[in-house]
Amino acid sequence: MKKILGMFVFLLMSASVNADALYDSGQATDNSYKCVAEGCLGSTEWWIISEFTADDTWDITGFDFFAADFNDNNPNGEGLSNYVSTSWEIISGDDPYGEALYSGTTTASISTAYSFTDITNNSFDVISFLISDLEIQLESGTYFLAEHHDFSDESQFTGLETYERNTYYHTDREGDDFTGNRTHVVQIIGTVPEPALIAIFGLGLVGLGFFRKKKNT
Repeated sequence: MKKILGMFVFLLMSASVNADALYDSGQATDNSYKCVAEGCLGSTEWWIISEFTADDTWDITGFDFFAADFNDNNPNGEGLSNYVSTSWEIISGDDPYGEALYSGTTTASISTAYSFTDITNNSFDVISFLISDLEIQLESGTYFLAEHHDFSDESQFTGLETYERNTYYHTDREGDDFTGNRTHVVQIIGTVPEPALIAIFGLGLVGLGFFRKKKNT
């Protein structure tokens, strides 16, 4: 009985600890040509904002933002060599430009995630900006996730989109805002409860306890 109880506790802990992609926009098929870094297009604070819906309580542990390394097409870009940090915000679903519920600035782990060729035969390396070790809990509902990559000088990094017709927002926080009709590529990483698995093992324990009680009478 003790062994079985120990197995149940282990499975219960595993169900709540294993991180997964709570939201995954999918891989990029096109370059947005929209800057998400400091200094681009004469602005100092370009942000891209993605809308997402939590269908349950989410324990968020990190984000994976993606952008295109534009240096192959623009040799004057300085790219990763001048990366400083990534800022992020989670905003209530009422207003994509509203105040942040959660925010932070982190030096992300950067790596080349994959490469693709767009419809005009331009090739891009897709760079992953991975932020981890967060502790954020969201109740079910609609939210916005905003990101901004800080470089020490103008960068040629741009946001990416798929052809799914969802909404994203782009702003310099100085009144220059617009709405796009594609999906910005991003992942939200974290955990959710697994009630079905827990319930099955719980019923098994109840049944085992009933069996042992009946055997001892």
